[in-house]
Amino acid sequence: MLGIIAPEKSYVEELLKNFNYEKIDSVLGTELFACKYNNHKFYVMTTGYGKVNIGSNLRYLFDKYKIKVLLQIGTAGSVDDKNEIFNVVIANNVLQFDVDFMPLGYSPAQLPLLKTGVFQANYDLVECLNEVCRKSGVNYTNDLIASSDMYVCNARLANSIRREYNAGAVDCECGCVGQFCYQNNIAFAGIKVISNFANNNSVRQYNTYDDAASKLVQKLTTLFIKDYYE
Repeated sequence: MLGIIAPEKSYVEELLKNFNYEKIDSVLGTELFACKYNNHKFYVMTTGYGKVNIGSNLRYLFDKYKIKVLLQIGTAGSVDDKNEIFNVVIANNVLQFDVDFMPLGYSPAQLPLLKTGVFQANYDLVECLNEVCRKSGVNYTNDLIASSDMYVCNARLANSIRREYNAGAVDCECGCVGQFCYQNNIAFAGIKVISNFANNNSVRQYNTYDDAASKLVQKLTTLFIKDYYE
């Protein structure tokens, strides 16, 4: 069963218009929709922000609806000059850059009791997303997305994340979702459209471009779903 997740409803409203759907639940203040395409059922959920909210909602989605494939969608901030505004970043790996147990001997982004802090996206899903972007004629990269419970709007921090993790973009979701999928054996992928550079102009750019970036990622997700089921 396929699940599509985004932090809030503005990131799925255009997507839902392309499919038959019904709102079936409200979990911890978020929303869940049962959707159909060519008799195939899938779910779209808004998770809210923050690792606790995301993790709690994913646990509900996984336990009740037996999700086996999960796609995180939304927008992101660029930490690499090649990832310009409205470019697409398809995650090949994800991590949480605000996790730091290195003084105790762990690798960057690694939590104690986990074997890794870098979580790999599913190859077949990534290739499907790549093909959607190629067909659509949009610029895209396969990059590491670094996540945290913070909005990055500082050039020094953005450059540090780029250097330390070789990241292409930052967001607030993919790392947490990647860890959940890693621990629960769920095939995972993430597709983000750049809405801003994660520098000192970030907020102005985000307020200007995030809506259009959100619409683009929903358009690409629609094409992905149709390709996935055909």
